[in-house]
Amino acid sequence: MTRPPIVRAVLAITLVAMPAHAQDPALVFRAGTDVVSVEVSVRHDRRAIAGLKAADFELLDNGVRQDISEVSYEKLPIDVTVLLDVSASVTGSALDELRRALRQLRGDLGQQDRLRLLTFNMRVQRLVDFTDPSPAADAALASLAGSGSSAIFDSLAVALVSPTTAGRRQLIVLFSDGQDSSSVTDLETLLDVARRSTPTVAVVLASPSLQRTSSLLRHTQKSVGEVAHQVAADTGGFVATIAPGENLTSTFRRVLEQFRASYVLYFTPRGVDAKGTHTLEVRVKREKVEVRSRRGYAWR
Repeated sequence: MTRPPIVRAVLAITLVAMPAHAQDPALVFRAGTDVVSVEVSVRHDRRAIAGLKAADFELLDNGVRQDISEVSYEKLPIDVTVLLDVSASVTGSALDELRRALRQLRGDLGQQDRLRLLTFNMRVQRLVDFTDPSPAADAALASLAGSGSSAIFDSLAVALVSPTTAGRRQLIVLFSDGQDSSSVTDLETLLDVARRSTPTVAVVLASPSLQRTSSLLRHTQKSVGEVAHQVAADTGGFVATIAPGENLTSTFRRVLEQFRASYVLYFTPRGVDAKGTHTLEVRVKREKVEVRSRRGYAWR
C-alpha cells in the first residue's frame, strides 16, 4: 500500500524511536474486509448508559445514513498503551505518583486486558510490552527517571502508528505535566495520523492551563491544551486535567472506566466512495445524553 507523504514521515520517526522488531503499523480504521468499527461513549450526568441496541443509534458516513449490523458493549479485551512524559520536569514526588497510578491501573485491568508502557522525553522508549511478565513491568516502573526536553506530539504520533491486534480495543493514555519543546511533527501530520489509526486517545494534563505554544505549534496560535483536545476529540477520547494536589491514580482509573463502558458499532459502508478519508457522525435517539465517538476513518 502506498502511504501519503505525511504518514511516511511519521513512520520514519517510528523506525528511529521504537525497537527494530516492531511490525508495519496498521493505519486503517477497519474491523474486517468491508466492516468498519466505531467506538461510542454514551453518558448522562457523567454516568455511562448501558443496554442500548442498534436501533438506538444513528450513524452517518460522509453524511449518508448507515445500517448498524452489530453492537458490542464491554465484551472485547482492551490493550492500554500508557505514554508517559519523563522529561526533566517530571521528578521526585511526581514520579512516585506515576508509579503508584500505573500499578493501580495494572490491577484494574481484566484478565484478557493488556498493558504497554512507553516513555518519552526527546525520544520514545518502550519499557513494557503487552506480552511482558509482571516482574518485567515492576522493574520498568522502578527504573523510571526524568531527564531531557519533551516531544509530546512526536511521541503521540509514534504511539498512534504502533502495531495493533485485531479483535482488541485500543486505548492510548498520554500523561504530561510540561510543554512540548522539541517535536518536529506538525499539526496537520498529527491529525492525519490520528484519522488513519485505530486507538482512542485520552490525554491527562497535570496542569489545566498549558497555554504557551509549543514547537509543534510554532506556525499556529493554538495552545498545547487546545491541540490535545482536538486529537482526543477526533479519536473519540477526552482530556482530563489535574490541578496540584489532585490524585493521578483516580484520574487514570476514571479514564479506563470511561473507555471500558462504551459501545463498539459495526457497519458496512453503503452509498459512499470507499477510498479516502470519511467523516463520521454518531447520534443517540435519547435526550440529554453526551455522545463521544471517533470523527472519521480512512480506507486503504
